[in-house]
Amino acid sequence: MSRKQFGDVHQLIHDLLDRHESNPEASRILAYIDEDALHTVEERDRFIQALSAVEAAGGIIVQRKLTDGAPTLGHVRLANAAVLYAHVNRTPAGVGASAALGEARARPDLPEGALKLLDEIASAWSRGVGRFGLAPGDSSGLSASLDLVHALAIRAEDGGVAPVDYRTFSRLAGTYSKALERFVSTVPRLFERLYPDRVPMAELDPADWLATLGVIRTPQLLIVSGPITIATEPVPPLRFYGVPPEQGDQLGLAAQVDYLLTIENYTSFVRHAREINSDRSALIIYTGGFPSRSHLRQIVRLAVKAQAPIFHWGDIDDGGVRIFGHLERTLAERGLCLLPHLMDVAALYEHGVVRDRHMRTADAPPRESAVRGLWEALVTSALVLEQESLSPRHPRKPI
Repeated sequence: MSRKQFGDVHQLIHDLLDRHESNPEASRILAYIDEDALHTVEERDRFIQALSAVEAAGGIIVQRKLTDGAPTLGHVRLANAAVLYAHVNRTPAGVGASAALGEARARPDLPEGALKLLDEIASAWSRGVGRFGLAPGDSSGLSASLDLVHALAIRAEDGGVAPVDYRTFSRLAGTYSKALERFVSTVPRLFERLYPDRVPMAELDPADWLATLGVIRTPQLLIVSGPITIATEPVPPLRFYGVPPEQGDQLGLAAQVDYLLTIENYTSFVRHAREINSDRSALIIYTGGFPSRSHLRQIVRLAVKAQAPIFHWGDIDDGGVRIFGHLERTLAERGLCLLPHLMDVAALYEHGVVRDRHMRTADAPPRESAVRGLWEALVTSALVLEQESLSPRHPRKPI
């Protein structure tokens, strides 16, 4: 491993301090001089003069040695960090962390256990290390993240709350409009620590995690195909309908349906509605990718009302399996069984393409899941299949 070398005294000092902050107990922190960066005698003389001044003040110890009979400089060892902080006018990370966290500790809306979490952040920041995706000393980022977490906690208590986009949610939370976009990976991690009893679901991507609470980049209409009524009134026989999800309770069924099918991707939903469900004999629901909490509530409500076989059609990949599993668990809580449609091992091997990323073990469905065998095939084959690659078909309940 090559040693990092310096031809600038200030950069050398900051490197020593960075490593001192990341490991305060280290007793031997060394830096090395880049002789090749000192192109002229004048540059070398200025460098040695600046280095000697810091050494004379007690901040460093410079190793001197003979190379081919000529005096040369060896490594530079940190001797007194306080001298170096003063020399480059730098605030120690520990001092900066304490000041940055002072406002956060004084917040009146912190739940039980929050001070322990803030102590973790302070410990990391004092070593010049980020924590929960927050850079050392980023007090404004921490404040915005805590605002967002608090707003999410309130939202988590109301399962029927209307979907909202990231920027509107950020403003409603009392912070700037792009805050959630900036801290989209930080906010779920803080939420899970501060409100473990309200966590929607473990091991989800941040965007999917937020979607379960109805916070999505662009709010989706609740789009359905089939013999529906709105506020008990019949509607014209269109291929499909879109309603505001917060008014989804007004959707009903005008007739018995042969099956209920949820579909992950919009193109596949439209094709199925037009090519297969033109007679409106089934109820087809577009999930909008990972279904928001309000969409999920309507799916369950309509599934109970339909009293028909329930299927889901999605991508054959880790994301598709996650979505299926989320629907499967939620429906099972109401005693309903979900079956995969066009999500089988045969389709994967016949039409799949090589995936370009690893699958997370945490995404594996339980052994009793209807897609457990598909998951195992995904792992062993290293293939994936987007559902748009397949043409729509009538679902068939296994015999």
